[in-house]
Amino acid sequence: MGFLRSVLSQRASAGGSSGLATPEKWVEDWFTGGGSASGTWVSEDTAMHYSPFFAAVNAIATDVGKLPLPLYERLEKGKRKARDHRVYQVLHDQPNELMAPMALKRTVQGHALTWGTGYAHVLRDGRGQVTEVWPIRPDRITPEVKRLGPGKMSVTYRYIDDVNGIYTRLWPDEVLPIGGLGFDGIRGYSVVQLARRSIGLGLATEQFGTQFFHNGARPGGVLKTAKKLSPEGHTRLQADWDNLHRGLDRAQRVAILEEGLEWQDIGIPPEDAQFLETRKLQVNEMCRWLRLPPHKIGDLERATFSNIEWQSLEYLQDTLLGWLTTWEQYVNLRLLTSRERPRYFAEHIVDAITRGDLKTRYEAYAIGRNWGWLSGDDIREKENENPLPEGKGTTYLVPLNMQPAPAPGEAPQPGRACPVHPGCTCNQTEHA
Repeated sequence: MGFLRSVLSQRASAGGSSGLATPEKWVEDWFTGGGSASGTWVSEDTAMHYSPFFAAVNAIATDVGKLPLPLYERLEKGKRKARDHRVYQVLHDQPNELMAPMALKRTVQGHALTWGTGYAHVLRDGRGQVTEVWPIRPDRITPEVKRLGPGKMSVTYRYIDDVNGIYTRLWPDEVLPIGGLGFDGIRGYSVVQLARRSIGLGLATEQFGTQFFHNGARPGGVLKTAKKLSPEGHTRLQADWDNLHRGLDRAQRVAILEEGLEWQDIGIPPEDAQFLETRKLQVNEMCRWLRLPPHKIGDLERATFSNIEWQSLEYLQDTLLGWLTTWEQYVNLRLLTSRERPRYFAEHIVDAITRGDLKTRYEAYAIGRNWGWLSGDDIREKENENPLPEGKGTTYLVPLNMQPAPAPGEAPQPGRACPVHPGCTCNQTEHA
């Protein structure tokens, strides 16, 4: 305990506040070993070596990262992109001098899925305008909430970087936190820590499979003899057999038996036949932890392609929408000032996920065009095409037989004159 007290006191004097009563996470891991019931070491870093977990994190983080997040300005009716605003340029064009917007979002989102909360450092100029946004390793930052008085709370973020010797505190407007489900609304639960046993089982299964195929951990048969082997003979026989047949590069060699030895094939016991079933189960287990459809990480055993559009909508609503809303709300809260929020807001463009196949899209465009709420230019914009020349695509069409509905107790309006029969008020619906 003397060594631990010395280390804790050094870190506290350097700006940390860890102690025996309130140890930091690295102290807890030092005692617990970050191990699971399967005996494997599980941490936020080692969990990414498990393919189902990495695939699930990569799928969600990539899909969140690839969706544009522009800043809009509210108009009297509708909205427009606020391209001149600095936050728009940071979110949509370039968050910092090294990263593209997708790289920043994917990194922070990946941290949120593994550590529970992803953080980004917000840099501002002398006027308070956002200039850059950089991702922060979650294990170097700790939120601290303080009560200032009745009904008043404040939060600051303690940042410790032993590698570069940086120890500081960040204010809320300097941090963009993206967190999942948590116990206090400030920090999200670490999925890796909660799913430590599930991930550990998966890693142990992979390790077992590696040893099984590489070292011949379980033989396909046994050598039998009626004679009693001496200790020297037993040692020599085992060494010769391992040298000739152990390992993938020595598989399928011909065995030469002597001294009355017989080979008996025993195959793989039934309990080992569950090896593949366990691996399949763990894929669904990771999807359950991250609320992800199995087909998104390559498990197509029960997937069908006849309803792929509905699967995409389900994925958007059940998996991505919560994270997208978190991004939008915290961008509004941390990157915009209180005076800017009534005027500006951030919102994702999810057309890349919700748009269907070509036939379905064109049918939807035809409905919108015929009923008058889509113009030709509106449709072309959704298809990433330029407007028609000379304003030809700005016209909206409406059916000629449409008229306002009468109010309660009001007599219906007379129909329009029919161009087929003069004096007819059929409302142009009775003649072909």
